Amino acid sequence: MSEALTYGFTETELDIAKHTDLLGLLPSLGYTLKRIGSYYTTAEMDSIRIRDPTRWKRYSTRQGGDAITFLQEFCGMRFPEAVDYLLAYHGRSRDSPDRNQPVPRPKPPPPKEKPPFVLPPANPDQRRVFAYLRGRCVSAQVIRAFMDAGLLYEDAQYHNCVFVGRDGSGQPRFASKRGTCGRGGSSFKRDVLGSDKKIGFRLPCDPEIEEVSVFEAPIDLMSFCTLCPEVRSNAVALCGLYGGPLDTYLRDYPHLKSIKFLLDNDEPGITAAKEMREKYREAGYEVEIRVPKYGKDWNAQLKYKLTGVLEEVKKPQKKENPTKKEEINPMANLGKIISDKSAADAKWREERQADKETASALRDASVTQIIEDPEKFARYLTMQGDNPSYSAGNVALAMAQLPEATVLHTRSHWKDLGRFVQEPELNNGASIFTRSSTGRGYSLTSVYDIAQTQGRELRTPQLRDDTEAMDAALTALLNFSPVQVVADENLSAGAYYDPREMSLAINPSYSDSQAFAAIAAEIAQARFHDRGRNPAYSREGCELSAQSVSYILCRRFGIQRELPDLTGMANRCQGWTPEDRLAFLKEIQGMSRQIGGSIEKTIAPPQRVAPARRGEER
Repeated sequence: MSEALTYGFTETELDIAKHTDLLGLLPSLGYTLKRIGSYYTTAEMDSIRIRDPTRWKRYSTRQGGDAITFLQEFCGMRFPEAVDYLLAYHGRSRDSPDRNQPVPRPKPPPPKEKPPFVLPPANPDQRRVFAYLRGRCVSAQVIRAFMDAGLLYEDAQYHNCVFVGRDGSGQPRFASKRGTCGRGGSSFKRDVLGSDKKIGFRLPCDPEIEEVSVFEAPIDLMSFCTLCPEVRSNAVALCGLYGGPLDTYLRDYPHLKSIKFLLDNDEPGITAAKEMREKYREAGYEVEIRVPKYGKDWNAQLKYKLTGVLEEVKKPQKKENPTKKEEINPMANLGKIISDKSAADAKWREERQADKETASALRDASVTQIIEDPEKFARYLTMQGDNPSYSAGNVALAMAQLPEATVLHTRSHWKDLGRFVQEPELNNGASIFTRSSTGRGYSLTSVYDIAQTQGRELRTPQLRDDTEAMDAALTALLNFSPVQVVADENLSAGAYYDPREMSLAINPSYSDSQAFAAIAAEIAQARFHDRGRNPAYSREGCELSAQSVSYILCRRFGIQRELPDLTGMANRCQGWTPEDRLAFLKEIQGMSRQIGGSIEKTIAPPQRVAPARRGEER
């Protein structure tokens, strides 16, 4: 109550907000309600339980509360924002002279168009996938059986494992990619764009068998098939802990009567299995939970059986009775503690290194595509303009993982901007390189596209002709000219850098927007020439880079201009090494970022902003 009074809410207003009907509120926020027995849940977070319409509980995290706490937890709102939102939802406005004056109810977000589902092109051979899965101890017979059934193949671009989920008619509807660079279980994982999460990965159903086995991951399913060769059907891999694939499988095959959960032997897996057991028992199914005896999951169990190497399972510590007398060795085995810690640290470093090697390979492959494919290069320029603080390598890495992305930020940065990442999208971000918290080296961090978020409208700089902001931007832009600037109304273009005279001519008769685009390109030419100190400079050789700098700057500040001429680009870049290709993109990004940063400070001076975030650049 004291918090409410601090923000000026009356007891009546707080009572209205706290007793909001969640069954009406959640659909307005974009959630899909589902009734299961005596309670409601949501399609997006099936661990949510709503029995009392004004209270919610999430069993997977042991959280719960009213409408205020729901908005705080899942919409990223602070207490006063949540209460104001709910008062507006009820048609009451705290800011109005008359608090009873009705205001429009919040509108639900527009439905997001689902991208088309297209399987990645297959590699002519499956050697890397086969070697990777054999390294995970999956039998050759099981691998071949899955490949022959059209459930597994190697993609041509990155040589990932592609696990294909097919519906009851055999049509592919879902696919999950798994990197083949690391064997420690920490490699690249991503669903193919447009996948139907409600299908998941599954084996066909035998009408004579009334039981289905449920796993977390396709590799766990394949490991179990290796341990139990008789298992050839009636199995589903959720590709996570979302129960949608199991619901679909049960609807497709109504003769099934029992469910066997074989999820991971860790806290999330055990908790999810228990929650699903309650749900499906209420629906009339016989339910059994079985966990691997050795290791975290069924692949670890398989490895232990074949190699004798046991992977450590971290289990939650049980609370001990403080009144019970402890019986411990008075002197701990310090040597063993240090040895175990060193081994755990070494394993962690190896896994992180495998992650980074996979991401580096993915980035290099994406850079090659950008350089060799004009359409991809155009997409890169647009995305770099929308994300000016991100390095060229990180933009290429994000493009490989989220091909349709536009504006990217970390989860915490989106929260600072008044937006929150939607719960179903938390595992679908892109991994990019960021500086580690210690300032030494780089680590991988998840970023999310604006389409994966909800919240306040995002504001971006928009320069318009004949405005003070445009005048200030042009002034800041011209400050980057390393040579003398002269006016020439007879010039046939908006601007031109003459490398012989080392001067920049500008035609003042052009519009502000046209002048900005032309001046940006010619200043880039002048800076590449470096007042004659660059012996490799030629105007023709630097034209693509200069026009690219101009395009990125125009995109950043909302100025319309055509894409650079990309004809013959692939021939120009023939023979380049991966380092050459990345250096080409870095040069463009570096110059556009430097100039754009100065312009942005000029037109919008910073007002006490938060400290700069680590990791926006690599």
